[in-house]
Amino acid sequence: MIEEKKKVLFLTKYKYNKPEKKTSTTILCDHIKGRGHKIYYADPNEINIILNKDNVSVFYGDIDITDVDIVISRNTKGVVEKVDQIIKILKSKGAAIFGHEEKTPFSYRKFDNHLKFLEYFPKTVYFAKNNKEKALDFLSRADIKFPFILKPEGSSKGIGVALIKNEEDFVSYFDNEEVKNYSDFIMQEYLDVLNEYRVFILGKKSLGACEKFGENLIAKNFAQGGSFIYVKDEEVESLAERLSLEIEHHILGFDIIRTKSGELKLLEINAWPAFMGFEEASRINMAEKIFDYYLDCLNS
Repeated sequence: MIEEKKKVLFLTKYKYNKPEKKTSTTILCDHIKGRGHKIYYADPNEINIILNKDNVSVFYGDIDITDVDIVISRNTKGVVEKVDQIIKILKSKGAAIFGHEEKTPFSYRKFDNHLKFLEYFPKTVYFAKNNKEKALDFLSRADIKFPFILKPEGSSKGIGVALIKNEEDFVSYFDNEEVKNYSDFIMQEYLDVLNEYRVFILGKKSLGACEKFGENLIAKNFAQGGSFIYVKDEEVESLAERLSLEIEHHILGFDIIRTKSGELKLLEINAWPAFMGFEEASRINMAEKIFDYYLDCLNS
């Protein structure tokens, strides 16, 4: 059976101009192109919109893309309002939308999920960098003690995650070049971890779990040199599946820890998580799996 060719719009402010830089987005994009589908790969600020009494049109440069079949919105923090405009029009024209499903604005998605599932997260303090002089005053109010975890708020791929043992560590943390461009941060209680997992959810179903390892790494992210081993853990996967039912998103990555007392806790819920480490460990062709799922959603 010949696959019907689709028009697919990738909305992302990151263009990945270096051909050697492979990301989950570029791998998925290459897979879709390899199957003969038409790809438009655009920064939202490259999109123009025409509104008149007879019609509404969306253009990429001088190309009319109002009739695209699939829109994949990825890494659009900072241009959310523009993306909302584009999505609203293309959805009304019949496009299937992935990556911008939630009613919660992209900028607040992680915070919103934290708020939904407070019982599963460690005790946490959110603060802005310009309030860092007062941030430690809130530790006792949150019942957090030294040592604790400090990290940027938002998607950092494990960059800037540190164990803070005392006030001196806290002060010197902000001198680090890798966190200078972040404006918001999180202090989180340090838990006695037995195992750490990434569970990949596609369409509310688990594709399995990877146990995360990384000697001397606080954040055992694949991007920071951590390694993944594919496992099946029914307790961990069922928690991720159950919580995913309350989140309006097709692809989710749950970072879950099991403490030495046997308790399961969430570290993060990632919308549109990078899949390279998971793919390497699981041997699942993730680009194929994801795009086939998109096509099934479009046809259902």
